[in-house]
Amino acid sequence: AMFGNLAGLAFVEGVDVMVAQTSWIADIKHMAGAVAYGHETWGTFGLSYVKMDYGTMQEAFPFQEGVTSTEFFDQGYVLGREFEPAEYAIGLSYGRRISSNFSFGGQIKIVKQDLFESVMEHELLGQITVNNEETIRAFDFGTLYYTGWKDLRISMAARNFSTQGKYVTQVFELPLMFNIGTAMNVLSIFSDDSQQNLTIAIDWQHPRDYDERYHVGAEYSLMDMIFFRGGYKINYDEEGFTAGLGIDKKLATVGVRFDYAYGDFGTFFGSVHRIGFGIYLP
Repeated sequence: AMFGNLAGLAFVEGVDVMVAQTSWIADIKHMAGAVAYGHETWGTFGLSYVKMDYGTMQEAFPFQEGVTSTEFFDQGYVLGREFEPAEYAIGLSYGRRISSNFSFGGQIKIVKQDLFESVMEHELLGQITVNNEETIRAFDFGTLYYTGWKDLRISMAARNFSTQGKYVTQVFELPLMFNIGTAMNVLSIFSDDSQQNLTIAIDWQHPRDYDERYHVGAEYSLMDMIFFRGGYKINYDEEGFTAGLGIDKKLATVGVRFDYAYGDFGTFFGSVHRIGFGIYLP
């Protein structure tokens, strides 16, 4: 809920902890963790952390006369120092049920990016070293409404309302994102069997800097313990088919969750794998 629609936090009972890792394209790793505490009167409070691991990169400069190294000269550049970009976000969130049908959630985040340092030409000072590091405040919020017919629900989420950042002369904001979606257990139309559910979800996404995108997905659950999932992303350059499974086992005093997801990223980039693990104490 902290990384999607924060209104889902309102349904957390007791303590819930999760960690996740995504094996992204180009050997990039995306790691996340979160902890939440749900109180029946005060609502749910949460803390989240996200980190991107890009590995080691190397500077590259346009080739100039007088440079001793001629490696990659024919490609027009020379290599410099190695560095590791740093990128992470820490969020403090809250979710609450206003009624049996309506819930909301919000989050404030501190987002930091460090792109190492660079040498630039200054009109008066000549060559100067610039630290390409920026810290930005951002806000997310979401709502979730159950219509009252079966379990049909409608959600809305907005992410990355932010202050402006600046690298040298380039002013920017985080990628603002709006989502509207709906979901329902279609088996409830034909039967009241609670041992099996087939949830169909449709999601419309409007980014700041791209055309609208659409997601359709389905999840079949058996005894609220085993979950099989599949979906498709529409109007993406590379992404398309997705699939996954989950296990949610309630033991005597603790519950354990495991989730795996596969995403097809096209012929050039291959596949993406996501793994999540959670523990909750009702």
